[in-house]
Amino acid sequence: MTAGTQPVGSLPEPARTATRDEETRHLVSLYAGDAAKIMGAIESQLSILAARAQTLLSLAGITVTVTGFSGANIARSGRVAAMLLVSGLGVVLVSAAVAMVGILHVRWVTSLPPCSLELTIQNALEIRDTKTRRFSAALTLLVVGLTLYGASVGLLLLGSLPK
Repeated sequence: MTAGTQPVGSLPEPARTATRDEETRHLVSLYAGDAAKIMGAIESQLSILAARAQTLLSLAGITVTVTGFSGANIARSGRVAAMLLVSGLGVVLVSAAVAMVGILHVRWVTSLPPCSLELTIQNALEIRDTKTRRFSAALTLLVVGLTLYGASVGLLLLGSLPK
């Protein structure tokens, strides 16, 4: 395959993300102005974000649980391991807080003041986009925290190698 060609059956990557106005017009056009279908599509996206936030919280919970069982042993393996463990756990907990407060926080779209369909869609998309950014931040923090945590476990394992 030559540079710049697409595999058969694949779609080219868009050069940019649609603006909120463009997305609003596209949704109105795609669903022929059916407010229930449009809001259902956005609600589905918000549900996906909530489900992914739950996954982040599950991973954070597992990390806390493992720390309860193995944290002292990891910390005893050395100062660096202990620092990595504590910092990794701290970052994981911050990730969980971002997920809980930033994604799982409930703001009802119906609580917005009455307005046109287009403005309602834009407000709903703003809520979705804010939660998406917070999900990205929580995911990044979780990866960093788990990496630090994994490094502490690695030091424990390396320290237990036969001499």
